[in-house]
Amino acid sequence: MLRLLQKLDYMRMVVGICMVVDGFPLIFFFKETLRLAPNSAAFTAAFTGAGFLLMIPFTVFRKLYKPNILAFYMMVGSIALMMFYMVYYVGEPGYGGLLFDSLYFLFALLFLLLLVNVPNDVIEVAIPVIVGFTLISNLALVYAMVTDPTWVLGQRAAINFGSTDTGERTGNPHVFARNALMGVVACGVWAFDKRTSLIPRVFALFTGAMSAAILLMTQTRSSILAFAIIIFLFLFYNVRPAQVKAAARGLVKPLPLFTIAVFIGGVMVFLRKNWQIYALLYGYFMGFIERNTENIYALLGLKTAGGYKASYDASSVTRTVSTGFLGNVLEGHMEMLVFGKGFKSLYLDIPVLEAWIDFGMLGLLLFGGLFALFTYYSLRAMRNNPNPLTTFLAYTFILFLVQAFTNGRPNEPWHWYPLALMIRFVGNEYAFPIRFWTNPPAVDYEGYAVPNESPARS
Repeated sequence: MLRLLQKLDYMRMVVGICMVVDGFPLIFFFKETLRLAPNSAAFTAAFTGAGFLLMIPFTVFRKLYKPNILAFYMMVGSIALMMFYMVYYVGEPGYGGLLFDSLYFLFALLFLLLLVNVPNDVIEVAIPVIVGFTLISNLALVYAMVTDPTWVLGQRAAINFGSTDTGERTGNPHVFARNALMGVVACGVWAFDKRTSLIPRVFALFTGAMSAAILLMTQTRSSILAFAIIIFLFLFYNVRPAQVKAAARGLVKPLPLFTIAVFIGGVMVFLRKNWQIYALLYGYFMGFIERNTENIYALLGLKTAGGYKASYDASSVTRTVSTGFLGNVLEGHMEMLVFGKGFKSLYLDIPVLEAWIDFGMLGLLLFGGLFALFTYYSLRAMRNNPNPLTTFLAYTFILFLVQAFTNGRPNEPWHWYPLALMIRFVGNEYAFPIRFWTNPPAVDYEGYAVPNESPARS
Protein backbone atom coordinates (compact mmCIF):
# COMPACT_ATOMS: atom_id res chain seq x y z
CA MET A 1 0.00 0.00 0.00
CA LEU A 2 2.82 2.39 0.86
CA ARG A 3 4.47 1.70 -2.48
CA LEU A 4 1.20 2.44 -4.30
CA LEU A 5 0.79 5.74 -2.46
CA GLN A 6 4.35 6.69 -3.36
CA LYS A 7 3.69 5.99 -7.04
CA LEU A 8 0.50 8.06 -6.94
CA ASP A 9 2.51 10.88 -5.39
CA TYR A 10 5.10 10.69 -8.18
CA MET A 11 2.33 10.60 -10.78
CA ARG A 12 0.87 13.76 -9.23
CA MET A 13 4.19 15.55 -9.80
CA VAL A 14 4.41 14.37 -13.41
CA VAL A 15 0.87 15.63 -14.07
CA GLY A 16 1.98 19.02 -12.71
CA ILE A 17 4.99 19.03 -15.05
CA CYS A 18 2.73 18.18 -18.01
CA MET A 19 0.34 21.00 -17.09
CA VAL A 20 3.20 23.49 -17.22
CA VAL A 21 5.02 22.21 -20.32
CA ASP A 22 2.05 20.96 -22.37
CA GLY A 23 -0.97 22.61 -20.78
CA PHE A 24 -2.09 24.89 -23.61
CA PRO A 25 -4.31 22.32 -25.40
CA LEU A 26 -6.35 21.81 -22.22
CA ILE A 27 -6.26 25.54 -21.45
CA PHE A 28 -7.82 26.28 -24.85
CA PHE A 29 -10.35 23.50 -24.29
CA PHE A 30 -11.49 24.81 -20.90
CA LYS A 31 -11.42 28.46 -21.94
CA GLU A 32 -12.90 28.33 -25.43
CA THR A 33 -14.76 25.04 -25.83
CA LEU A 34 -16.29 24.79 -22.35
CA ARG A 35 -16.42 28.62 -22.16
CA LEU A 36 -15.15 28.71 -18.57
CA ALA A 37 -13.03 31.82 -19.08
CA PRO A 38 -12.90 33.03 -22.70
CA ASN A 39 -9.86 35.16 -23.55
CA SER A 40 -8.75 35.12 -19.91
CA ALA A 41 -5.02 35.46 -19.24
CA ALA A 42 -5.77 34.98 -15.54
CA PHE A 43 -7.13 31.48 -16.24
CA THR A 44 -3.94 30.58 -18.13
CA ALA A 45 -1.83 31.79 -15.20
CA ALA A 46 -4.05 29.90 -12.72
CA PHE A 47 -3.78 26.67 -14.73
CA THR A 48 0.01 26.99 -14.84
CA GLY A 49 0.03 27.82 -11.13
CA ALA A 50 -1.96 24.68 -10.42
CA GLY A 51 0.71 22.72 -12.26
CA PHE A 52 3.37 24.32 -10.05
CA LEU A 53 1.44 23.31 -6.93
CA LEU A 54 1.12 19.70 -8.09
CA MET A 55 4.88 19.56 -8.66
CA ILE A 56 5.77 20.39 -5.06
CA PRO A 57 7.13 17.29 -3.27
CA PHE A 58 6.85 16.72 0.46
CA THR A 59 10.64 17.11 0.66
CA VAL A 60 10.63 20.54 -0.98
CA PHE A 61 13.83 22.53 -0.23
CA ARG A 62 15.02 19.73 2.08
CA LYS A 63 16.43 17.51 -0.67
CA LEU A 64 17.64 18.85 -3.98
CA TYR A 65 18.63 16.78 -7.01
CA LYS A 66 21.55 17.47 -9.28
CA PRO A 67 20.62 18.97 -12.67
CA ASN A 68 22.86 19.48 -15.65
CA ILE A 69 25.05 22.07 -13.93
CA LEU A 70 26.47 23.80 -17.02
CA ALA A 71 23.05 24.11 -18.65
CA PHE A 72 21.54 25.24 -15.34
CA TYR A 73 23.86 28.24 -15.10
CA MET A 74 23.44 28.97 -18.81
CA MET A 75 19.67 29.18 -18.43
CA VAL A 76 19.85 31.36 -15.32
CA GLY A 77 22.44 33.59 -16.99
CA SER A 78 20.39 33.87 -20.19
CA ILE A 79 17.23 34.87 -18.31
CA ALA A 80 19.19 37.34 -16.16
CA LEU A 81 20.64 38.92 -19.32
CA MET A 82 17.20 39.22 -20.93
CA MET A 83 15.70 40.73 -17.78
CA PHE A 84 18.55 43.25 -17.61
CA TYR A 85 17.90 44.31 -21.22
CA MET A 86 14.15 44.36 -20.53
CA VAL A 87 14.69 46.96 -17.79
CA TYR A 88 17.64 48.98 -19.08
CA TYR A 89 17.85 48.49 -22.85
CA VAL A 90 14.50 48.13 -24.61
CA GLY A 91 14.48 48.14 -28.39
CA GLU A 92 10.71 48.19 -28.96
CA PRO A 93 9.20 51.69 -29.27
CA GLY A 94 6.47 52.27 -26.69
CA TYR A 95 7.22 49.01 -24.89
CA GLY A 96 4.50 48.22 -22.34
CA GLY A 97 4.84 44.52 -21.64
CA LEU A 98 7.07 44.70 -18.58
CA LEU A 99 4.59 42.92 -16.29
CA PHE A 100 3.83 39.99 -18.59
CA ASP A 101 7.44 39.48 -19.67
CA SER A 102 8.59 39.61 -16.04
CA LEU A 103 6.03 36.93 -15.17
CA TYR A 104 7.23 34.79 -18.08
CA PHE A 105 10.80 34.87 -16.79
CA LEU A 106 9.82 34.38 -13.14
CA PHE A 107 7.61 31.41 -14.05
CA ALA A 108 10.50 29.84 -15.99
CA LEU A 109 12.86 30.24 -13.02
CA LEU A 110 10.21 28.93 -10.61
CA PHE A 111 9.69 25.88 -12.81
CA LEU A 112 13.44 25.22 -12.85
CA LEU A 113 13.58 25.60 -9.05
CA LEU A 114 10.72 23.15 -8.54
CA LEU A 115 12.28 20.64 -10.94
CA VAL A 116 15.46 20.36 -8.86
CA ASN A 117 13.17 19.43 -5.95
CA VAL A 118 11.34 16.71 -7.91
CA PRO A 119 12.78 13.28 -7.00
CA ASN A 120 14.41 10.99 -9.52
CA ASP A 121 11.73 8.39 -8.78
CA VAL A 122 9.31 10.12 -11.17
CA ILE A 123 11.27 8.38 -13.94
CA GLU A 124 9.41 5.17 -13.08
CA VAL A 125 5.94 6.59 -13.77
CA ALA A 126 6.62 9.48 -16.17
CA ILE A 127 5.98 7.84 -19.54
CA PRO A 128 2.54 6.28 -18.77
CA VAL A 129 1.41 9.59 -17.25
CA ILE A 130 2.61 11.56 -20.30
CA VAL A 131 0.80 9.12 -22.59
CA GLY A 132 -2.40 9.57 -20.60
CA PHE A 133 -2.06 13.37 -20.46
CA THR A 134 -1.49 13.72 -24.20
CA LEU A 135 -4.35 11.31 -24.91
CA ILE A 136 -6.77 13.41 -22.82
CA SER A 137 -5.62 16.55 -24.65
CA ASN A 138 -6.12 14.82 -28.02
CA LEU A 139 -9.61 13.67 -27.05
CA ALA A 140 -10.45 17.19 -25.89
CA LEU A 141 -9.36 18.50 -29.30
CA VAL A 142 -11.48 15.91 -31.12
CA TYR A 143 -14.50 16.81 -28.97
CA ALA A 144 -13.95 20.52 -29.65
CA MET A 145 -13.76 19.99 -33.41
CA VAL A 146 -16.84 17.74 -33.50
CA THR A 147 -18.95 20.20 -31.49
CA ASP A 148 -17.73 23.32 -33.32
CA PRO A 149 -20.29 24.19 -36.03
CA THR A 150 -17.72 26.30 -37.91
CA TRP A 151 -15.14 23.53 -38.18
CA VAL A 152 -15.31 21.27 -41.23
CA LEU A 153 -13.32 18.27 -42.37
CA GLY A 154 -10.22 19.42 -44.18
CA GLN A 155 -9.46 22.32 -41.84
CA ARG A 156 -6.32 22.27 -39.72
CA ALA A 157 -6.85 20.54 -36.39
CA ALA A 158 -7.18 23.23 -33.70
CA ILE A 159 -9.65 24.68 -31.23
CA ASN A 160 -11.02 27.78 -32.94
CA PHE A 161 -12.13 30.80 -30.95
CA GLY A 162 -13.44 34.25 -31.71
CA SER A 163 -16.71 35.75 -32.89
CA THR A 164 -19.01 33.53 -34.96
CA ASP A 165 -21.01 36.59 -36.05
CA THR A 166 -18.13 38.24 -37.86
CA GLY A 167 -16.58 34.95 -38.94
CA GLU A 168 -13.24 36.02 -37.43
CA ARG A 169 -12.41 32.74 -35.73
CA THR A 170 -8.88 31.51 -35.38
CA GLY A 171 -6.91 28.80 -33.61
CA ASN A 172 -3.36 27.79 -32.78
CA PRO A 173 -2.58 24.39 -34.32
CA HIS A 174 1.04 24.53 -33.11
CA VAL A 175 0.19 23.74 -29.48
CA PHE A 176 -1.89 20.74 -30.55
CA ALA A 177 0.87 19.58 -32.90
CA ARG A 178 3.36 19.76 -30.03
CA ASN A 179 1.03 17.74 -27.80
CA ALA A 180 0.48 15.17 -30.55
CA LEU A 181 4.21 14.80 -31.22
CA MET A 182 4.91 14.36 -27.51
CA GLY A 183 2.20 11.68 -27.49
CA VAL A 184 3.76 9.85 -30.43
CA VAL A 185 7.23 9.86 -28.84
CA ALA A 186 5.96 8.82 -25.39
CA CYS A 187 3.92 5.99 -26.90
CA GLY A 188 6.92 4.86 -28.93
CA VAL A 189 9.19 4.82 -25.88
CA TRP A 190 6.58 2.90 -23.87
CA ALA A 191 5.72 0.42 -26.63
CA PHE A 192 9.35 -0.42 -27.50
CA ASP A 193 10.48 -0.78 -23.90
CA LYS A 194 11.17 -4.49 -23.35
CA ARG A 195 9.73 -4.22 -19.81
CA THR A 196 6.29 -3.15 -21.10
CA SER A 197 3.68 -5.92 -20.95
CA LEU A 198 1.33 -6.83 -23.83
CA ILE A 199 -1.80 -4.82 -22.94
CA PRO A 200 0.03 -1.53 -22.23
CA ARG A 201 2.06 -2.08 -25.40
CA VAL A 202 -1.08 -2.44 -27.53
CA PHE A 203 -2.63 0.60 -25.82
CA ALA A 204 0.52 2.64 -26.49
CA LEU A 205 0.55 1.69 -30.17
CA PHE A 206 -3.13 2.58 -30.60
CA THR A 207 -2.72 5.90 -28.77
CA GLY A 208 0.42 6.69 -30.74
CA ALA A 209 -1.40 6.12 -34.03
CA MET A 210 -4.12 8.54 -32.92
CA SER A 211 -1.51 11.16 -31.97
CA ALA A 212 0.21 10.73 -35.33
CA ALA A 213 -3.08 11.29 -37.16
CA ILE A 214 -3.77 14.49 -35.22
CA LEU A 215 -0.20 15.64 -35.83
CA LEU A 216 -0.72 15.32 -39.58
CA MET A 217 -4.12 17.03 -39.36
CA THR A 218 -2.56 20.11 -37.74
CA GLN A 219 -0.44 20.60 -40.89
CA THR A 220 2.28 22.43 -38.96
CA ARG A 221 5.54 22.34 -40.87
CA SER A 222 7.84 22.54 -37.85
CA SER A 223 6.20 19.60 -36.08
CA ILE A 224 6.01 17.42 -39.19
CA LEU A 225 9.66 18.20 -39.99
CA ALA A 226 10.61 17.30 -36.42
CA PHE A 227 8.57 14.09 -36.70
CA ALA A 228 10.46 13.08 -39.84
CA ILE A 229 13.83 13.79 -38.18
CA ILE A 230 12.79 11.78 -35.11
CA ILE A 231 11.87 8.77 -37.26
CA PHE A 232 15.22 8.99 -39.06
CA LEU A 233 17.18 9.22 -35.79
CA PHE A 234 15.23 6.36 -34.24
CA LEU A 235 15.99 4.12 -37.21
CA PHE A 236 19.62 5.26 -37.26
CA TYR A 237 20.25 4.41 -33.61
CA ASN A 238 18.05 1.32 -33.30
CA VAL A 239 18.06 -0.49 -36.65
CA ARG A 240 21.23 -2.22 -37.77
CA PRO A 241 22.05 -3.19 -41.38
CA ALA A 242 21.95 -6.85 -40.38
CA GLN A 243 18.41 -6.39 -39.07
CA VAL A 244 17.33 -4.74 -42.33
CA LYS A 245 18.79 -7.60 -44.35
CA ALA A 246 17.12 -10.19 -42.13
CA ALA A 247 13.77 -8.39 -42.39
CA ALA A 248 14.09 -8.13 -46.18
CA ARG A 249 14.85 -11.82 -46.46
CA GLY A 250 11.88 -12.60 -44.24
CA LEU A 251 9.50 -10.53 -46.37
CA VAL A 252 10.11 -12.51 -49.56
CA LYS A 253 8.79 -15.71 -48.01
CA PRO A 254 5.29 -16.87 -49.08
CA LEU A 255 3.47 -16.19 -45.81
CA PRO A 256 4.68 -12.59 -45.33
CA LEU A 257 3.99 -11.81 -49.00
CA PHE A 258 0.47 -13.21 -48.69
CA THR A 259 -0.12 -11.22 -45.47
CA ILE A 260 1.05 -7.98 -47.12
CA ALA A 261 -1.17 -8.59 -50.14
CA VAL A 262 -4.19 -9.25 -47.92
CA PHE A 263 -3.50 -6.11 -45.90
CA ILE A 264 -3.15 -3.89 -49.00
CA GLY A 265 -6.28 -5.40 -50.51
CA GLY A 266 -8.21 -4.85 -47.29
CA VAL A 267 -7.14 -1.20 -47.15
CA MET A 268 -8.20 -0.65 -50.77
CA VAL A 269 -11.60 -2.24 -50.18
CA PHE A 270 -12.10 -0.18 -47.02
CA LEU A 271 -11.24 3.09 -48.79
CA ARG A 272 -13.57 2.27 -51.70
CA LYS A 273 -16.46 1.67 -49.33
CA ASN A 274 -15.55 4.71 -47.21
CA TRP A 275 -14.53 7.17 -49.89
CA GLN A 276 -15.07 10.11 -47.51
CA ILE A 277 -12.06 8.99 -45.48
CA TYR A 278 -9.98 8.75 -48.65
CA ALA A 279 -11.14 12.20 -49.74
CA LEU A 280 -10.30 13.61 -46.31
CA LEU A 281 -6.79 12.13 -46.29
CA TYR A 282 -6.22 13.24 -49.88
CA GLY A 283 -7.42 16.76 -49.05
CA TYR A 284 -5.09 17.09 -46.07
CA PHE A 285 -2.16 15.75 -48.08
CA MET A 286 -2.76 18.02 -51.09
CA GLY A 287 -3.40 21.05 -48.89
CA PHE A 288 -0.10 20.55 -47.11
CA ILE A 289 1.76 20.01 -50.40
CA GLU A 290 0.20 23.12 -52.02
CA ARG A 291 1.04 25.37 -49.05
CA ASN A 292 4.66 24.30 -49.06
CA THR A 293 5.03 24.15 -52.86
CA GLU A 294 3.91 27.77 -53.18
CA ASN A 295 6.55 28.80 -50.64
CA ILE A 296 9.19 27.01 -52.72
CA TYR A 297 7.92 28.72 -55.90
CA ALA A 298 8.04 32.08 -54.14
CA LEU A 299 11.60 31.39 -53.00
CA LEU A 300 12.61 30.71 -56.62
CA GLY A 301 10.56 33.59 -58.01
CA LEU A 302 8.34 31.31 -60.12
CA LYS A 303 4.66 31.42 -60.98
CA THR A 304 1.98 28.91 -60.02
CA ALA A 305 -0.21 26.97 -62.44
CA GLY A 306 -2.81 29.76 -62.37
CA GLY A 307 -0.33 32.20 -63.84
CA TYR A 308 -0.01 34.47 -60.79
CA LYS A 309 3.24 35.03 -58.97
CA ALA A 310 3.67 32.72 -56.00
CA SER A 311 3.83 34.32 -52.57
CA TYR A 312 4.92 33.24 -49.12
CA ASP A 313 2.46 32.60 -46.32
CA ALA A 314 2.54 34.96 -43.33
CA SER A 315 5.02 32.98 -41.22
CA SER A 316 7.37 32.41 -44.14
CA VAL A 317 7.26 36.12 -45.01
CA THR A 318 8.35 37.02 -41.49
CA ARG A 319 11.26 34.58 -41.53
CA THR A 320 12.31 35.70 -45.02
CA VAL A 321 12.41 39.32 -43.88
CA SER A 322 14.33 38.20 -40.78
CA THR A 323 17.09 36.50 -42.75
CA GLY A 324 17.28 39.52 -45.07
CA PHE A 325 17.60 41.78 -42.04
CA LEU A 326 20.48 39.67 -40.74
CA GLY A 327 22.20 40.00 -44.12
CA ASN A 328 21.95 43.79 -43.93
CA VAL A 329 23.35 43.76 -40.40
CA LEU A 330 26.29 41.60 -41.43
CA GLU A 331 27.06 43.92 -44.36
CA GLY A 332 27.05 47.27 -42.60
CA HIS A 333 26.12 47.12 -38.91
CA MET A 334 28.33 44.47 -37.33
CA GLU A 335 28.46 46.44 -34.07
CA MET A 336 24.79 45.59 -33.55
CA LEU A 337 25.70 41.92 -33.18
CA VAL A 338 28.12 42.60 -30.32
CA PHE A 339 25.82 44.27 -27.75
CA GLY A 340 22.46 43.80 -29.46
CA LYS A 341 19.73 46.17 -30.57
CA GLY A 342 17.67 45.96 -27.38
CA PHE A 343 14.89 43.84 -25.87
CA LYS A 344 12.19 43.04 -28.46
CA SER A 345 13.81 45.34 -31.01
CA LEU A 346 12.30 43.40 -33.92
CA TYR A 347 9.98 40.42 -34.26
CA LEU A 348 11.91 37.90 -36.38
CA ASP A 349 10.01 34.64 -35.67
CA ILE A 350 13.41 32.94 -35.36
CA PRO A 351 14.15 32.82 -31.60
CA VAL A 352 17.87 32.02 -31.84
CA LEU A 353 18.41 34.80 -34.39
CA GLU A 354 16.36 37.26 -32.35
CA ALA A 355 18.41 36.43 -29.25
CA TRP A 356 21.50 37.40 -31.23
CA ILE A 357 20.01 40.61 -32.67
CA ASP A 358 18.42 41.73 -29.37
CA PHE A 359 21.06 40.67 -26.82
CA GLY A 360 24.26 40.51 -28.82
CA MET A 361 26.93 37.81 -28.78
CA LEU A 362 26.33 36.97 -25.13
CA GLY A 363 22.65 36.32 -25.84
CA LEU A 364 23.54 34.04 -28.74
CA LEU A 365 26.13 32.14 -26.69
CA LEU A 366 23.76 31.59 -23.77
CA PHE A 367 20.41 31.02 -25.48
CA GLY A 368 21.70 29.40 -28.67
CA GLY A 369 24.34 27.54 -26.68
CA LEU A 370 21.64 25.77 -24.68
CA PHE A 371 20.17 24.29 -27.84
CA ALA A 372 23.62 23.30 -29.14
CA LEU A 373 24.48 21.67 -25.82
CA PHE A 374 21.27 19.67 -25.63
CA THR A 375 21.57 18.60 -29.25
CA TYR A 376 24.77 16.83 -28.22
CA TYR A 377 23.27 15.34 -25.04
CA SER A 378 20.09 14.28 -26.86
CA LEU A 379 21.99 12.40 -29.55
CA ARG A 380 24.00 10.68 -26.82
CA ALA A 381 20.81 9.69 -24.99
CA MET A 382 19.29 8.33 -28.22
CA ARG A 383 22.36 6.16 -28.65
CA ASN A 384 22.55 4.91 -25.04
CA ASN A 385 18.83 4.85 -24.10
CA PRO A 386 19.64 5.43 -20.39
CA ASN A 387 16.06 5.56 -19.04
CA PRO A 388 12.57 6.07 -20.53
CA LEU A 389 12.14 9.70 -19.45
CA THR A 390 15.54 10.85 -20.69
CA THR A 391 15.03 9.00 -23.98
CA PHE A 392 11.59 10.62 -24.38
CA LEU A 393 13.01 14.08 -23.74
CA ALA A 394 15.93 13.47 -26.11
CA TYR A 395 13.63 12.68 -29.04
CA THR A 396 11.09 15.39 -28.14
CA PHE A 397 13.90 17.94 -28.01
CA ILE A 398 14.12 17.71 -31.80
CA LEU A 399 10.81 19.60 -31.95
CA PHE A 400 12.07 22.23 -29.51
CA LEU A 401 15.22 22.58 -31.61
CA VAL A 402 13.25 23.06 -34.83
CA GLN A 403 10.97 25.61 -33.17
CA ALA A 404 14.01 27.54 -31.91
CA PHE A 405 14.64 28.40 -35.57
CA THR A 406 11.05 28.65 -36.81
CA ASN A 407 8.60 29.81 -34.16
CA GLY A 408 8.25 32.55 -31.56
CA ARG A 409 10.55 34.78 -29.54
CA PRO A 410 13.33 33.93 -27.07
CA ASN A 411 11.47 35.40 -24.07
CA GLU A 412 8.41 33.16 -24.46
CA PRO A 413 7.82 30.48 -21.79
CA TRP A 414 7.14 27.62 -24.22
CA HIS A 415 10.86 27.72 -25.04
CA TRP A 416 12.02 27.93 -21.42
CA TYR A 417 9.79 25.26 -19.85
CA PRO A 418 11.11 22.44 -22.09
CA LEU A 419 14.68 23.69 -21.62
CA ALA A 420 14.24 23.56 -17.83
CA LEU A 421 12.95 19.99 -18.11
CA MET A 422 15.96 19.06 -20.25
CA ILE A 423 18.29 20.61 -17.68
CA ARG A 424 16.82 18.41 -14.94
CA PHE A 425 16.85 15.05 -16.72
CA VAL A 426 19.14 15.13 -19.79
CA GLY A 427 22.93 15.22 -19.78
CA ASN A 428 23.20 14.08 -16.17
CA GLU A 429 21.96 10.48 -16.50
CA TYR A 430 24.89 9.16 -14.50
CA ALA A 431 23.58 11.03 -11.48
CA PHE A 432 20.54 8.72 -11.37
CA PRO A 433 20.55 5.51 -9.30
CA ILE A 434 21.25 2.34 -11.26
CA ARG A 435 17.70 1.01 -10.75
CA PHE A 436 16.33 3.60 -13.20
CA TRP A 437 18.56 2.55 -16.09
CA THR A 438 17.12 0.73 -19.07
CA ASN A 439 20.49 -0.89 -19.86
CA PRO A 440 22.51 -0.69 -16.62
CA PRO A 441 26.26 -0.25 -17.11
CA ALA A 442 28.65 -2.83 -15.80
CA VAL A 443 30.09 -0.55 -13.11
CA ASP A 444 28.02 0.34 -10.06
CA TYR A 445 29.29 2.62 -7.29
CA GLU A 446 27.06 2.76 -4.18
CA GLY A 447 23.94 2.43 -6.32
CA TYR A 448 25.03 4.95 -8.96
CA ALA A 449 26.36 4.41 -12.45
CA VAL A 450 29.88 5.65 -13.07
CA PRO A 451 30.80 6.70 -16.64
CA ASN A 452 34.25 6.22 -18.03
CA GLU A 453 35.00 9.94 -17.93
CA SER A 454 34.23 10.86 -14.32
CA PRO A 455 31.73 9.91 -11.62
CA ALA A 456 28.64 12.07 -11.10
CA ARG A 457 26.25 11.82 -8.21
CA SER A 458 23.18 13.70 -6.98
